[in-house]
Amino acid sequence: MRKKKKKKLFGKKFKLNYAGWAVACCLMMLMVIPIQGDSVSSSITYNEVLLNGEVIGAVADPEVVNQAFLNARARIARETEGLVLGNVECSFQKVPRLFGTTLEQSELENVIYDLLKEQVKAAKQKYYLVKVNEFTVYLYGIDEVKALLEAALKPYDPDGLFEVNVISDTSRELNVFTVEVTPKEELAEGDGLKALNFSEKVEISEAYVDADRVSKISEAIEAVTKETEKNQTYEVQPGDTLSVIANSRGYYVDEVLALNPGLTRDATLHLGDEIVISVPEPELSVLTTEQSTYEEDYDAETQYIENDSWYTTQQVVRQEAVPGHHEVTVLTTSRNGTETSREMVSENVITEPVPEIIEKGTQTPPTYIKPITGGTLTSTFKWRWGRMHKGIDWAVPKGTAVRASCGGTVVSAGWSGGYGNCITIRHPDGKQTRYGHLSKILVSAGQKVDQGQKIALSGNTGRSTGPHVHFEIIVNGSQVNPLKYLQ
Repeated sequence: MRKKKKKKLFGKKFKLNYAGWAVACCLMMLMVIPIQGDSVSSSITYNEVLLNGEVIGAVADPEVVNQAFLNARARIARETEGLVLGNVECSFQKVPRLFGTTLEQSELENVIYDLLKEQVKAAKQKYYLVKVNEFTVYLYGIDEVKALLEAALKPYDPDGLFEVNVISDTSRELNVFTVEVTPKEELAEGDGLKALNFSEKVEISEAYVDADRVSKISEAIEAVTKETEKNQTYEVQPGDTLSVIANSRGYYVDEVLALNPGLTRDATLHLGDEIVISVPEPELSVLTTEQSTYEEDYDAETQYIENDSWYTTQQVVRQEAVPGHHEVTVLTTSRNGTETSREMVSENVITEPVPEIIEKGTQTPPTYIKPITGGTLTSTFKWRWGRMHKGIDWAVPKGTAVRASCGGTVVSAGWSGGYGNCITIRHPDGKQTRYGHLSKILVSAGQKVDQGQKIALSGNTGRSTGPHVHFEIIVNGSQVNPLKYLQ
């Protein structure tokens, strides 16, 4: 039985075994083996070359094949960029006798070279992958990569002051590149574009892919620069409502609600709330920093005088504001043309402003609570039976505890006409509270009481149709709707 010895040839740039040259070798052997030719010595052992199990020729020394392959591969490498893959199987089997002639190294080299040229035609070539977040595109060369990035910058750099530099990242093992956007020359002083860059990280690397995955540069530019709808988080600002937010972006309220499950049409938005909105943006966003100088009126910061004897609800303007005028130079940062921040770098005051001065209280104002526990609201602050009912009524069982709605000083405690047994209390903020139709009074005029302190028992005295408590709040001598003040 003949013993087979398998051997594969692999190179740094090619994955190819002896099957590569074997195909060509077979053709060559058919051409060079004569019907009658020089005979060879039967004492010499030869090596039949098999391609995927089929004999295609013979050689005396396998190392001849090795050198021929190396030479052919070197020729291909000088002519071709890319990764060439061969998927063939070659083996040798020793034979004691050979009819015919063998191939020389130069002949083998040419056969192998022709075979590798065929491999190159179907090989994966080196291209360049550009990745921005989840977006990817393959391009033919670095020049096209630069053209793509420059197209994204062009709308924001109409004068062509900046250029894109694609730089090899020597800190990475793979062939990876970084991007820098720099001025072509020193920027002029004064107003104008001062900085230009990409908002997202741009990743560039070499990639070996099929040619049908590579995009035309025009298609790549369109894909990168066209605006598509993307979701963003928006923080609610003063004056915002769902309709204001939706209409300012050209959407219907229902479209905003669809992006925010759980949010309803009648929901109240609060300052600082965050909602999801849809915003048209390109795949690759551009940041610009621009300097501008202009004149404008401006107001000085309001000044406050604190008064510890006043409540925080009380304030008085002591000096009216007068605007000033100044010239300012600012740096404005924008994303895709929309301003995101502004920084003042210089100011020339032409007219000083006069600040507004406000005196305001520092004390927390008193609060008002419901004077009873439970009860049924039977009458509110409104016209009733041809006259104004100037308080609110709760129906409660006789003897229910009545408590001070707010701390203060009892002004009066006793019988008061239609109110029956009645208590009036004056509070620190100047307001008064009144409690009528009581069955029993537990405090006296001039007495200090605390909020929630028990002051009486409910009853049915005076002009009353049943056991209840009548409650009033008086501001500057006039009754007001108590429900607006109760906590």
